[in-house]
Amino acid sequence: MLQIKMNRCDQLTGVFPISIVKVAIIAGYETTSQRICDQLTALWGAYISFIPMAAGRYEESMAQDVDLILISSHIIFTRSSPAVINKRTDVQIIGRTLSKAGWEKIKNLPDGNYMVVNDERDSAVETISLIYELGLRNVNLLPCYPGVPEQPKSAIAITPGERSYVPAHIEHVIDVGERVVDISTMVEMLTRFHLLNHETTLILNEYAKKIVSRSQGLQATMAGLIHTKNMFEETLNMVQDGVITYDERGKITFLNKVAEEILALPFSRVANRDIRGVCREMLIDTSFLDEDMQNQLITIRNQNILVNNMKILSRGNVAEGVITLKIAKEVEELELKLRTQLRTNGHTARFHFSDIVTNSPSMKRVVSRAQRMAPNDLGVLILGENGTGKELFAHSLHNASLRANFPFVAVNCSALPESLLESELFGYEDGAFTGAKKGGKPGLFEQAHRGTIFLDEIGDISPHLQTRLLRVVQQKEIIKVGGTRVLPVDVRVIAATNRNLVTMIKEEKFREDLYYRLKVLQIEVPPLRERKEDIPYLAQHFLKKKKMLMELPEPIMDVITQYHWPGNVRELENTIEYVTIMNDGDLQIEDLPFSIGEAVMQVASASDKMAQPRLAVNRRDEKLVPAEYVEMNVERLLLELVLEAKVRGLHTGRKHLMQLARERGVLLTENMIRKQVDALRQKGLVNVQIGRAGCQLTPKGYAYIKNQEEDL
Repeated sequence: MLQIKMNRCDQLTGVFPISIVKVAIIAGYETTSQRICDQLTALWGAYISFIPMAAGRYEESMAQDVDLILISSHIIFTRSSPAVINKRTDVQIIGRTLSKAGWEKIKNLPDGNYMVVNDERDSAVETISLIYELGLRNVNLLPCYPGVPEQPKSAIAITPGERSYVPAHIEHVIDVGERVVDISTMVEMLTRFHLLNHETTLILNEYAKKIVSRSQGLQATMAGLIHTKNMFEETLNMVQDGVITYDERGKITFLNKVAEEILALPFSRVANRDIRGVCREMLIDTSFLDEDMQNQLITIRNQNILVNNMKILSRGNVAEGVITLKIAKEVEELELKLRTQLRTNGHTARFHFSDIVTNSPSMKRVVSRAQRMAPNDLGVLILGENGTGKELFAHSLHNASLRANFPFVAVNCSALPESLLESELFGYEDGAFTGAKKGGKPGLFEQAHRGTIFLDEIGDISPHLQTRLLRVVQQKEIIKVGGTRVLPVDVRVIAATNRNLVTMIKEEKFREDLYYRLKVLQIEVPPLRERKEDIPYLAQHFLKKKKMLMELPEPIMDVITQYHWPGNVRELENTIEYVTIMNDGDLQIEDLPFSIGEAVMQVASASDKMAQPRLAVNRRDEKLVPAEYVEMNVERLLLELVLEAKVRGLHTGRKHLMQLARERGVLLTENMIRKQVDALRQKGLVNVQIGRAGCQLTPKGYAYIKNQEEDL
């Protein structure tokens, strides 16, 4: 008999089983039925109780005591009493096959006549059909059984474990072993009782290695389906929610491990049972099963559980159900953990008070006041022009507060249209508007829970949003877009603006009550022009930040100190960055990226240094003529400029050549000089050196200038 070694059920499932499934096995003879029963019990006895029965002894009343009837062949099925097939008990025909060891004995038989011996005619015919179906078709198989009218003429007999019925005169007997149950029958039976799982699949896989399937394609398909089902169940066992599935009749078809823990029931106890009946036994309110339900709070075993019930249209448009269970306490803990982890996903404050660089007494006083405000949990309003560092103060306030370990969420209120800003701040429910994300979306106030939200450019929000924001600041609660539920939030609000909110209140453009709610604590950041002592200090700081160890020339430092800096610190930082990129070692005032007219004139009147030719500034270059409009040989002009620089003891870098050309009233760009010098080098008229030394005339270059003068 083909057997697969079984583990104990408690090792396979982790629980002690209750044998509630009974299967009757009906065959022509009780011995045949017993052999089939032994085969199946060896495999599935831990899950199913098998009862052997002979067809002639089966009684109609027995159908009421079993869950399934397995019949050994189609012939027995058609000969059985109508009571067997007319009652509600399910009936399944057993598929039979051979073991691989038995098939190996006969699959290569040569052509000829072979006797197939069994205990009865029907069994012999079925065995012959099976051998032909498995692929041995080059032989002539003749049935032989007790009482056969005429003995077949053959010297070789094939028998499926019925050697005692082989005639005595047969010289050679090939015993292929008794026929075994095909894997397709087992899969159908296990599926019927929802017993296909990881453990039973392992048994099936081992069994499949020892038999010859009657349909290799079917076996491959079933293997794929079993694998998919197992992957599905294993995936559901990995999720953190409890999952229960039930069919259109309300019968439970699956519980994952989390659901088993919540219910304190193994799947084997509730498989194929009515979901409502199980709930009533556990004193669970079943109203959530009446319709699709989301996040309804119920009690299971003295625990608060959030339950979702969803209907899914499956095959034939039949509505099957999926229930998910979440322990409310774990949801709260997970929510807090996720909000905390938002710090690592961009919702984090990056700056501290130590990052505020200043040498100004007035600015130091502002920083000191902000440091005293930080530990308090009150709202803060930061006022100041663009680029003064309001966001730097907001980050620093959060990092110095008791909320430092929780999210810091920053949003620019002027960067988004009103409708989008509202949904971003407060979130929205599922289906709140066209294009809304399925399941809804949490807002920034929710994401900032236990932390800080920074509302930059608060003066730009609409009156409608001002009203909604006032509720959050006052009541510490929000209502999502398209929602009705009130959600509590614990956030500190820091707001900033460059606008005059007092004037806006007088013009009825900003709510007075919101203003006073926001400005419980107030910080005014002075503009850079009011703290000029910070300008050179910050300039050197930004140079070091760019790893430039250079010192700015005194004339340039004088110019940037006098400049009024409408863009404040941000403009100064951008200017220094521009200078570090464009500097080639010969930095001049005209290299600065902004219009310096008035500032330069102020410095020129205060310093004779500005009178030096190399620092002279031709404002707007109104007297210069672009080289492309000058009727002269540009190559010759450049050679003359190189010679002039040599005579004056100046470097011949591009900037000096540009300055010398300006003194002649000609405007040459760096790009034009670069191209012309490269052309002169290729002609052998100049040698180009590295650095500020620039280029030098070659003997050929001197001769070129001399010849040009003689031509004139």
